[in-house]
Amino acid sequence: MLNTIPTAENVLAAFDQIDLADVSAGIEWYAEAYGIAMAYGETYGVTAEQAAGVIAALSPQQGWAQNVKSAARVLADVSDRVHTESNMSKARRILAGEDVLTVLNASKTQNFFLGIVTQGEQGVCVDRHALDIAVGVRHTDKTRPAIGARLYAATAQAYVDAAAELQARGCVISPAELQAVTWVAHVKRWSGVKLAEPVAL
Repeated sequence: MLNTIPTAENVLAAFDQIDLADVSAGIEWYAEAYGIAMAYGETYGVTAEQAAGVIAALSPQQGWAQNVKSAARVLADVSDRVHTESNMSKARRILAGEDVLTVLNASKTQNFFLGIVTQGEQGVCVDRHALDIAVGVRHTDKTRPAIGARLYAATAQAYVDAAAELQARGCVISPAELQAVTWVAHVKRWSGVKLAEPVAL
């Protein structure tokens, strides 16, 4: 049976296979995302935090390119529906001035927002790819376990522990940056690959 327990060892194994170009791209990911939030803030007359909050609110079930396009459409016209009504409501509430972390009441979107606004210093955003990395298994959508509160916390802790181990080796990287680094390489590796059953990474 394939392992379904998130561990720092699995995250480290994924990191150790990544080339330097992908490491650099991953470390810069959140800083670049914050740059987009800042630019959106200036363009649409909101704070960078509000723009980042809208991006996070609209992130579920969207790839990054579509996510930022959807956010721009909402920032330009809050009546433009680009997502579910629940997530659209969250975006509107953020733009109305409500506290972003209160509105983003799910661990994934809260941590995604924190990663953006702190440029990777805080938060561990756990999505299906981050989970697969931490358990060392490439799941299909049918076989992947649901990411409930306990599994989210255990997966995030795996990244925290792995980052601490890397720091002990002299590699200065935050848990959020480590998640981004391994995520970028994982998505690149498996882009377009369809699986009939899960495989060990």
